[in-house]
Amino acid sequence: MTLFSHRLLNQLPLSVVLFLFLLFSFSSQAQPLAGSAQSAANPHDYALVFFFRSDCPYCHQFAPKLLQLAAQTSTYTYAFSLDNKGIPGFEVPIPATPDIASTFFDNPRSVTVPASFLINVNTRKFVRLTVGDVSQAQLQQSYLNSLNDPLVIASMQ
Repeated sequence: MTLFSHRLLNQLPLSVVLFLFLLFSFSSQAQPLAGSAQSAANPHDYALVFFFRSDCPYCHQFAPKLLQLAAQTSTYTYAFSLDNKGIPGFEVPIPATPDIASTFFDNPRSVTVPASFLINVNTRKFVRLTVGDVSQAQLQQSYLNSLNDPLVIASMQ
């Protein structure tokens, strides 16, 4: 079964095709956090999305927290760099092209980073988890709230 016609793929910018390829190539292995309530959603259907800039000190402070959450939950992370440069933990990011940025942000010319999202890998619908350098506890709570809120889950179906 083909998800997209070759004609449609040829019309999309290469960065969008790469993102879609990556999204469908990796199977997410998300798990609820230890001690958390049973998730209302199947966590295997979700991945994290992280936007950053290499020259952003808040991004450098936030990255280890996101890496810890991803490790705890076995959730794949799509890391997008607005300046095409990596940071520790995300040394080889995906370039955040204008097309990708406009998918996740209302105004892609004015993006606040760090920013993280939870994306349904099957539908490619997403919700914002965090903007700015939040604490580990805030990040985990946002992740759990998103996976356990039936309205949030329904919006990503």
